[in-house]
Amino acid sequence: MGKVERFGAMDMQLTKQIIKVMSKRGYVPQDIDGLAEFLELPGIDKLEIKKALDILESEGKVVRTKREKYALPGQLDMVIGDLMANKAGYGFVRTAIGDIFVPGSKMNGAMHKDKVAVKVSRKRTRQGPRSEGEIVRVIERANDRVVGRYEAHGTISLIVPSDKRIFYRVMVNRNDAMGAKDGDMVVAKIFEYPDGKKEGRGLVTEIIGDETSPTIEIDVIVKEHNLSTEFSGAAMAEAEAVPSEVAASEVAARKDYRDVFTVTIDGLDAKDFDDAVSIHRDEGGGHFHLGVHIADVSHYVHIGSPLDEDAFARATSVYLADRVLPMLPHKLSNNICSLNPNVDRLTLSVEMVIDEQGEVIDFEIHRGVINSDFRLTYEQVDLAFKTGDYPDPDVRDLLVNMRDLSDILEKKRLKRGSLDFETIEPKVILDENLKPVDVIIRERTAATKIIEEAMIVTNETVAGFMYWQDTPMVYRVHDKPNEEALVQIEELIENLHYPVRKLKGAHPRVIQQIISYAHDRPEKLLINNLLLRAMKRAVYTPSSTLHFGLASQHYTHFTSPIRRYPDLIVHRLVKATIDQDLSEPGIVNMVDNLNDICEQSSFMEREADDAGRQSVDVKLCELMKEHVGEVFDGTITGVSGYGFFVQLPNTAEGLVHVRGLKGDYYTYDESTFTLIGQRTGRMFQIGQTVTVQVTNVVIGERRIDFVLVG
Repeated sequence: MGKVERFGAMDMQLTKQIIKVMSKRGYVPQDIDGLAEFLELPGIDKLEIKKALDILESEGKVVRTKREKYALPGQLDMVIGDLMANKAGYGFVRTAIGDIFVPGSKMNGAMHKDKVAVKVSRKRTRQGPRSEGEIVRVIERANDRVVGRYEAHGTISLIVPSDKRIFYRVMVNRNDAMGAKDGDMVVAKIFEYPDGKKEGRGLVTEIIGDETSPTIEIDVIVKEHNLSTEFSGAAMAEAEAVPSEVAASEVAARKDYRDVFTVTIDGLDAKDFDDAVSIHRDEGGGHFHLGVHIADVSHYVHIGSPLDEDAFARATSVYLADRVLPMLPHKLSNNICSLNPNVDRLTLSVEMVIDEQGEVIDFEIHRGVINSDFRLTYEQVDLAFKTGDYPDPDVRDLLVNMRDLSDILEKKRLKRGSLDFETIEPKVILDENLKPVDVIIRERTAATKIIEEAMIVTNETVAGFMYWQDTPMVYRVHDKPNEEALVQIEELIENLHYPVRKLKGAHPRVIQQIISYAHDRPEKLLINNLLLRAMKRAVYTPSSTLHFGLASQHYTHFTSPIRRYPDLIVHRLVKATIDQDLSEPGIVNMVDNLNDICEQSSFMEREADDAGRQSVDVKLCELMKEHVGEVFDGTITGVSGYGFFVQLPNTAEGLVHVRGLKGDYYTYDESTFTLIGQRTGRMFQIGQTVTVQVTNVVIGERRIDFVLVG
């Protein structure tokens, strides 16, 4: 069932009445005729009741049985949630009462990300009772398309999904294949879904390319996540019409920062520069005067314009291993909106006065114009800090002040309970043919920290300003972590003899203690990654609540409007608030749609993040395929009954299957996440260092196989 269009006030009254009737003691499932007798709304016909029931069913508030009777999910021992399938063949349904395990035999045609009704049972394991269930109804399909490999079989062919979390193949009539050849990667529209007993049916709508193409795997990822690769003609025409230089009349209407020493600091491969910084300190080393100047994208991208519509649909720039899919056309993102050095650029600037304890004691927000003096890279800054060799005295003063301030801000942030994860980011180096040749591990450094701390304090300052102005706003919020995941980590850190044992319901400071304790231990990255996985995803919302990870009362994203749509919205709202112009029709319409904007932005951020990670996995697999037969040391990152996963120093991860563990029979202890040899007592645990040999790499499945050495 697709999304059902919402309707008017009278119909909303009807949905409320239906829920009220079904909630009464003694209610039993009714068909439409029976339900009509219970309702106390004169003049309502059965078509209107059916329309209301369709809405409630699409929202998961009401369930329809096979006999066309309706009830609340709980009355049928069902709960509603989203299916998160696993490529191993099972899945979990995320619900309000927690995650419910669904074995592969009980999927009944449901596909990854579908909204489903699941009938719940309880199963006892060594760790205690676990919720298990069977999917009894698909309430809403997540996708009407599938991406996969076309396999020709006479008049009826098959599409094998490239996403291994989709377990069902799609049958295609040869006349509906658009001339696809065996081995082509294609996109197919589904017109008949699988039901657990038979395959789905569909028709090919696009041929992506031959499976042997060097870019095909990432082309497939782009299609799987439905990412935009082309801007609309109207958006491109609008972008081309944007002036290439800042007009003198615009400079006159703004605060002029062009004589203030200002720099950008970004990665070596950055092409667009959202933010620039300036700083000076009071005589005698007193207060810091920090200026954070953010590209004024909203000056060029107007509400409801073609550029705005394309930016809303994309919601974010997407960074893949071999390409970037920008949120805005290059004319804007790399030129007039980018704070390139030695050219005038428009900004929305936040001037902050920060005391020696890291408190913002005063601030102002202005429309500004800057002329950046230097384009610095993180690599340059880290080298300058290490050697003391700065390209310019003004650069030296700025960087030293920024480092002093970032130390103060970090100390204050950690003291209040902010989490400081120690993660690594693999950057796969490609040659001119897009073939991977090396991996660079990016870690947090002094250079990245000074920009990170400056952006955090700016985001908090803007969020706090808007919150206390009580005006419409887009906030960035982060909920408390998943308690079930924390319980599992509790058992791990107990086995590793960590001083902290209790995590469930713990303050962020307790989690930070674990991160700090792991700092000098071999399992550092593992502990950080497990804690990160336990964290809920941060989302965008019009309401301000605690950002758990930063322990921040009010937080937003203000600092990257070139690549994040919510930041662009925040700029518009901040300007309207400063100008006291929130009644302007475009702003009113935008405010009316803030929920949709937040939902779209959060969704596309997840898609972009997932696509980015998958593209790196593809290139890591391509790289490791050149090392089949070679031996490496690695760290065990996960253990299950069928083997254990090992991560190499370059972050490539593969499986040592239990079948390859010769000379003993191994059983899995769920309570300690350990494989134990029954004869030898040999154990394999998370965090353990092992030596492995690469035996096989399947790039299409993003799979690396290892065998244990020694």
